[in-house]
Amino acid sequence: MPIEKINPDALHAPDKNLYTHIVRATGNVMYRIGGQVAFNRAGENVYVGDMAGQLRFCYEQVTIALETVGLSWKDVVHIYTFTTDMDAYIEVEPPIAKSFFGEDPPASTLVEVSRLVERDWLVEIQVDAIADQ
Repeated sequence: MPIEKINPDALHAPDKNLYTHIVRATGNVMYRIGGQVAFNRAGENVYVGDMAGQLRFCYEQVTIALETVGLSWKDVVHIYTFTTDMDAYIEVEPPIAKSFFGEDPPASTLVEVSRLVERDWLVEIQVDAIADQ
């Protein structure tokens, strides 16, 4: 299942190489991983007030979801991020995000929202992945 990542010269260079403008994927099965938040298996909010902790936790939860269906971050074609504090998010994101998807990022959407379902949640991550299985 080929995934081609394209950054046209006619568009701006992706900021800090944290996203790709266009992703062409030709797999047979689309996986949509629902929004992951800082909520553990015991039903408790974790990393309250800690953007870096919540972001890392969300990426870890997405990793678990991907691995559950036999996928990895290499299969992710789009990441959607919702945050309640854009400045705090931008400050901590680059090293955390790159530790999961490396220097080959998916397409990306980043949106600041007034709040998430739980007031203690600072960030929510959703991804789309594609595979032949």
